[in-house]
Amino acid sequence: MKNTCFLILFFCLIFSACKEEEQPRLICGVTDPVASLDWLSLFTNEIDESYYGVYYYISHTQLDGQDVFVVQDCCPNCFNIPVVYACDGESLGFLSADAGINPAILDESTIIWKGTGFSCNL
Repeated sequence: MKNTCFLILFFCLIFSACKEEEQPRLICGVTDPVASLDWLSLFTNEIDESYYGVYYYISHTQLDGQDVFVVQDCCPNCFNIPVVYACDGESLGFLSADAGINPAILDESTIIWKGTGFSCNL
């Protein structure tokens, strides 16, 4: 009886200690949207080639339960309003309470891309 209890306890410890492998996080149905979404890959390449590319970054977040990308910059002399894009590259509008997309969506955002030589502290 004592051995049976130890055996059951042993198996419980072993099975509870095993972790399932985490599935990669999908954004717009892919694991690497910058490389996998043609429009986003082209867009980031164009930004990188521009003079101001070192100031740009792209965040992923959710808007009404859908994946979206927010293109932002930290340029000290620019006054750009972040633009929100859907998975297919359609512009959904500007990130501004006045423009209809609440900036609070950035509270749960993750930066997925920074321009080459990114020069900002976030």
